[in-house]
Amino acid sequence: MFSRAFIDNPYSHYREWLESGRIFWSEAFLGGAWVVPHYKDITELLRDNERLTSEKAGSLVLQFPPEYRDELRNLDDYISNWLSFIDPPRHLRIRRLLQKGFTPEVLNSFRPRVQQIVDDLLDTAIARGTGQLDMIADFSYQLPVRVVGMMLGIPASEHGQFMKWMDSIAMFIGSATARVEDGRAAKMALDSLTGYFRELLPERRRNPGKDLISILVAAEEEGDVLTENELYAQCVFFLFAGHETTSNLIGNTMLCLLRNPDQLDLVRRQPELIGGMIEETLRSEAPFQYTFRQARQDFELFGQPISKGQIVIFPFAAANRDPEVFAEPDKYDITRKKNVQLTFGYGVHHCIGSAVARMEAEVAYSTIFGRMQQITMLNEQADWHEVFRFRGLKTLPIAFELSPNPASGPSLPN
Repeated sequence: MFSRAFIDNPYSHYREWLESGRIFWSEAFLGGAWVVPHYKDITELLRDNERLTSEKAGSLVLQFPPEYRDELRNLDDYISNWLSFIDPPRHLRIRRLLQKGFTPEVLNSFRPRVQQIVDDLLDTAIARGTGQLDMIADFSYQLPVRVVGMMLGIPASEHGQFMKWMDSIAMFIGSATARVEDGRAAKMALDSLTGYFRELLPERRRNPGKDLISILVAAEEEGDVLTENELYAQCVFFLFAGHETTSNLIGNTMLCLLRNPDQLDLVRRQPELIGGMIEETLRSEAPFQYTFRQARQDFELFGQPISKGQIVIFPFAAANRDPEVFAEPDKYDITRKKNVQLTFGYGVHHCIGSAVARMEAEVAYSTIFGRMQQITMLNEQADWHEVFRFRGLKTLPIAFELSPNPASGPSLPN
């Protein structure tokens, strides 16, 4: 199902899914799964912890032929400790501790450094004097890893290697049906990242700083406890999730604006609409396309028998265009009201780092609009990554003119 044509434009297929009923079976996901495309059904089922679980019990490895499962089994072991793959009450215990690193006070303390990173990236692109940049390679791909690296206290000299590791993980997790070689590359990356944080943690205990790892270590010493494996796993999770989704969000936003010049003109005239612009991109061109749950037990759902262990797919990107919830769902409208999209999840598993992603995008675009004008796309054909779960561009070359008085954009309120 996930052909090149589907990847380039999945939205006509999503419309068919929404029109086909409330549930259907697809062999395309993880070797076979039920798909529930409607917004209201998804929000109800994401609260159903009695029949459905986030703890996938080896389902990622089960997509591989039996002869490879032992070799790749610890992929599930690693990822099973990520916050998004844990059920309450353990989820709530870990989330309460992690939340100490995502308070408004902590995020505001990081904001000036985010602004500096944005300025540095744009300075480098502008200094070439070509009036052109690749919005992905020169900016949106680099910004999130620098920001998350800064938040975790990872030296800039190591960011390049971290991006390679995260690309390997994205190819595995982002594929609806991963190849064995993708699994092997992801395993190597997770081994390396976990080893890195295992070595880093004792140093942060001896010499704490103002980074997220030090905040978590300090919280542990006050009585809240993460196991060592839980702490390593959350560091890897922050790094991966903070890079992949945010990079795609920033790149997808530029594409949406260039395809909808009236909206670009509008947000330039009314910069207070940048927040609405970000929300509309999250809805209309979701950087994170779907999540899934596993059945805890046999039960019936919309007249279909669900067997224990089967996977239920929740395609956020389809639900974000559900006409029962969103008027003119295929229209990109940054003034849209009540735009409660599902891209960052719903309920207890709503993305803990969503405020960081929004802050990065806000700082990025307030600065871009302050320093550049007459932005145009140099290649009309969008070049999407083949990975389906994470929707993002490989490249987006643009041309621009400098604003008469280029300067950093204003700091927008959270």
